[in-house]
Amino acid sequence: MKKIISFLSFILLLTCLPAFTQAAEPKQYNDEVNVSVYLKSNLTITLNGTYQLVNKDTGTKTAVPESTVLTVSKDTSGVSVIYTGFSQKSAKGFDLQELSGTSKLAVFTADTPLRRGATSSYEIIKTFKAGESANYLDSFTNAQGQVWYKVSSGSLSGWVLSTTVRLSDASSLSTAKVSNGTTYRGSFFLKPNGSQVEIINFLGMEDYLKGVVPSEMPASWPKEALKAQAIAARSYAANTMMLTSTAASQVYKGYSGEDSRTNTAIQETAGLVAKYNGKPIQTFFFSTSGGRTANVGDVWNSNQASFPYLVSVDDPYESSPYSSWSETFTSAQLLKNFGFTDTSATIYDLSLSKTGANGEVRGVTIKTSAGDKTVTGNESVIRKLFPLPNSSVYNQLYSNWFDAVLNGSASGLTVQTASGTANISDMKGQTVQTANGQVTLSDSKVSIQTASGIVTNEGSGITSVTLNGKGWGHRIGMSQYGAKGFAEKGWKAEQIITHYFKGTTVSK
Repeated sequence: MKKIISFLSFILLLTCLPAFTQAAEPKQYNDEVNVSVYLKSNLTITLNGTYQLVNKDTGTKTAVPESTVLTVSKDTSGVSVIYTGFSQKSAKGFDLQELSGTSKLAVFTADTPLRRGATSSYEIIKTFKAGESANYLDSFTNAQGQVWYKVSSGSLSGWVLSTTVRLSDASSLSTAKVSNGTTYRGSFFLKPNGSQVEIINFLGMEDYLKGVVPSEMPASWPKEALKAQAIAARSYAANTMMLTSTAASQVYKGYSGEDSRTNTAIQETAGLVAKYNGKPIQTFFFSTSGGRTANVGDVWNSNQASFPYLVSVDDPYESSPYSSWSETFTSAQLLKNFGFTDTSATIYDLSLSKTGANGEVRGVTIKTSAGDKTVTGNESVIRKLFPLPNSSVYNQLYSNWFDAVLNGSASGLTVQTASGTANISDMKGQTVQTANGQVTLSDSKVSIQTASGIVTNEGSGITSVTLNGKGWGHRIGMSQYGAKGFAEKGWKAEQIITHYFKGTTVSK
């Protein structure tokens, strides 16, 4: 009779228990963004918070103990993840999901059966391995004086004996440190990518911006400039399906890069984006304009009519180390940059095709004793034609807005024509009269009979070229140094944005 009463009391307790902490579920992010942050064949992830691993092949979900170090690698069968008490492979990879809705985890110190009730006589529905964890929901002391914990894992819930369980408080902020040295908020997709594992960070827009704004603009700059940067970065991200963590899209340094000053600027502009005709636009920004920004059609292969808000505007308050600059390249460097194998060839001339509204360069022609070559293209092509040994400026020329000064002696000639004399910088392609008739010259090097003897036009050639230019970056959209200057003059963030992106408004 006592056993029946004890059993009935247990059932009554189960049915009358108050509502405890909700079981952990994958966190849902407002305005989720995806950022590719790392690519490596072998890496580690150190967890500081509450996460679960989801095998994308099988759908198996495993709660991961806090402070766990995951070892992740790519092999022929896919992605493998290993930590104490756990080892799985998946051809499709794994989701590492941040969990919310629980304050404690049950971490198993030995293999532990999950039972339907709080005594050892109940059916085992799952066995947890040492090192695994589950969501802690409740505790109960049965008639034998044993303490049992109610836990949940995926769709299963039941009871485990407390003797092989350690309760752990879940962090209110979950972060993960990757072996690239950076700590990130949010969740992750451990994706197979060729022979490597790509880590894609999933998180909410506002948390993403916390890792972007201080990475793109010094947090010590005026608040209105920081707010303008936040609006521009948010607008850019809202129009980009897959972001990277580098300047290829926006520099993103995760939780490691956050600063309280930029976090405040982000909070004060929460949800604000730049719009044209009521629709969010693709904003661009850069370091320095040199006094005036560029038309998108003058520096990229873009139809200007499709981007009426990306037009050249004055930048009157910009003060930057890159507002004007000068770089010199030797003849050997130039020949190598233009693809000549003979770097001892003589350079006769170098000319620029400046088709942009402000004089942006879209083509460069070099004439040499080894032949002539013309390179045309957008600002990236032109800037890479003049590489700089400086990784902080991405090993390329600062901008495509520049002039060229030729140093050394060009090999020009003055020739007599029917209408007078004319200067010719290059003899190649010229038609001349000889004793045997007219011929077209196939080379720039020529020898000419004069009254004083035979002379040549070889000369010493151009020994170097100095480029004098303005600005750093593509110069499309918002100048960051310019935004700083406007903020110092008392402009508000919305005014700064609408100045650089003509015809736009700022709203949620």
